[in-house]
Amino acid sequence: MKQRIEAIPTSFNGITYRSRAEAKWAWFFDKCRIHVQYEPEGFKTEAGWYLPDFQLMEAPRPTYFEVKPHRPTKREYDLMQA
Repeated sequence: MKQRIEAIPTSFNGITYRSRAEAKWAWFFDKCRIHVQYEPEGFKTEAGWYLPDFQLMEAPRPTYFEVKPHRPTKREYDLMQA
């Protein structure tokens, strides 16, 4: 049986992220001077509702970045592909 790892909310630059992993990615984006928006507005896809962790704001088209502590499930993968 897999043990569920609880996320630890973590703050960076005045934003509280749902997990340390998300905060670490926010730190990385900041250090690389990559402008991102954390948890932009969610939207409906063919697979269901999707709330991405980050949106890369300077990409030529909407580009999202998802942080997971594990391989995405099939449903998570389907949401990201839609």
